[in-house]
Amino acid sequence: MMLTQRAKIKIGESYRGITICSLKDRADPKDFVLFCSDGQSTEAFASEYFRARSNNSLWFVGADCSNEHRNAEYVVGLDSLRFEEHELFFTQTLLEWTESTIGIHHDRDRAAVFGYSCGGAFAASMGIRNPEKYGAIFAFSIAGRPIADFELEPSSSVADVNFYFRSGSREPGGMRSYMARLGKWLTRAGSHVDISVNPGGHEFALWSNALNDSIERAFPMSHNI
Repeated sequence: MMLTQRAKIKIGESYRGITICSLKDRADPKDFVLFCSDGQSTEAFASEYFRARSNNSLWFVGADCSNEHRNAEYVVGLDSLRFEEHELFFTQTLLEWTESTIGIHHDRDRAAVFGYSCGGAFAASMGIRNPEKYGAIFAFSIAGRPIADFELEPSSSVADVNFYFRSGSREPGGMRSYMARLGKWLTRAGSHVDISVNPGGHEFALWSNALNDSIERAFPMSHNI
């Protein structure tokens, strides 16, 4: 049975909501963690995953998006200050909180970021900008431009990150073409890039099915319940 916990992390004078989903109430230090953008939807994605797979070594940790500034926090170039503040929260504060509160030792090879739409752009950006912290990136229906200039050479440090890009067959063609260009750009640095266009539109069913499949591809976890 899936367990859901909710918490808040104080950031300055405000709080950021956090959702934690797992099949157990105590973590093993070597468990896997999926850090999710758009944390308000974390429980729905986790429920679908655990319904299909009894895997007690994976934890979903979702950080709520801002109701007013979601796009600015998630997409590079809209508001540099908001983006960088949220990036710092997601890649430092949230990791430290997860380790101290849940008890999972952070290991990039057991940590991934998931996002869809603008959250997909954010997930891709986190892998590109913070390759030392995450081993896998699940970026679906990318809305936004993590990289605007493909003439720039990607850093060789992203070679150790596995990127999983998915889009829907009924989504705009520009979304799929950008995903393909971003994938080619990352392969120049030696990254493993797994790309597919799946049946569906800009919708939960597409992202949920793609997430379940991508987790299986990325993480060598045992299903032991």
